[in-house]
Amino acid sequence: MIQTELNYGDVYLVPKKTVVDSRKECDTGVQFGPRRFAMPIYPSNMKSVVSAETCEFFARQGWFYTMHRFNVDAVAFTADMQGKGLFASISVGVNDDTYEQLAALQAAGLSPEYMTLDIANAWCVKAERMVKHIKRHFPATFLIGGNVATAAAARDLEAWGCDAIKAGIAGGRVCITKNKTGFHRPMISTVRDCVGAVSVPVIADGGIVEHGDMAKAIVCGAAMIMAGSLFAGYDESAGEIVEIGGKHYKEYFGSASQFNKGAYVNVEGKKILVEYKGSIPKLLRELQEDLQSSISYAGGRTLAALRDVEMIQVHR
Repeated sequence: MIQTELNYGDVYLVPKKTVVDSRKECDTGVQFGPRRFAMPIYPSNMKSVVSAETCEFFARQGWFYTMHRFNVDAVAFTADMQGKGLFASISVGVNDDTYEQLAALQAAGLSPEYMTLDIANAWCVKAERMVKHIKRHFPATFLIGGNVATAAAARDLEAWGCDAIKAGIAGGRVCITKNKTGFHRPMISTVRDCVGAVSVPVIADGGIVEHGDMAKAIVCGAAMIMAGSLFAGYDESAGEIVEIGGKHYKEYFGSASQFNKGAYVNVEGKKILVEYKGSIPKLLRELQEDLQSSISYAGGRTLAALRDVEMIQVHR
């Protein structure tokens, strides 16, 4: 039997009685690990989305961030962020260079507040070794492991020691894993399965197309949401600006693309041009306003109201 699964565009949420006088009364704040943040969404840890400047900007706004892991000096980045009174959130891989990077952090007496194990399929023996190594040497660091797409994988990552789990494989706009390998799960099904299998927070990574998809991810149980293309194309985003026919665009490419790897080897990502959108504060304000509206339609005052909302399938 072939199982039918759902994506964000396949469902909508059923409204409840609004209890607030104004949507502005709704609190979008979320506790995630040792800190509380203004919103439960943050930009993908991709080289074409975030830079050191992007990360500092989001931290100063009270939003979560994760720096990407490509050609990044983790010691310098962590020292810089913590030296400015901000929190450090870095990404790591699973190969030998990561162990060297972690040793350098220890030698410098540095411990990032957040660390994300960032590989395409974290349900693997190399990830298990790395998770256990990080938890042994950086016990105070809040460790996010990903990515996975099934309940069984999520259970394993929790058992290995992850403090949070990033769910979603091949759901992003510039990811072509599903085209190159045939493997992918729609996000509604992925998030619900992973959330139902573990007691740690789950991050819904990928597939955000409309602002309302944030609320749908939270209804599925996600504690946080990661999005790439949503945050691409702004002044504060990474990526080169290019001009074509008098119009300006920014490059946006996947972490498994040749543009990130520097060579056409095991390519599972592509590059696209996204319209240049100017400064990002307008987007952040709109995202928060839209999520406040979602909370009001859910009949509550905080994100917790979205945990008890009915979700219906629609046929397009």
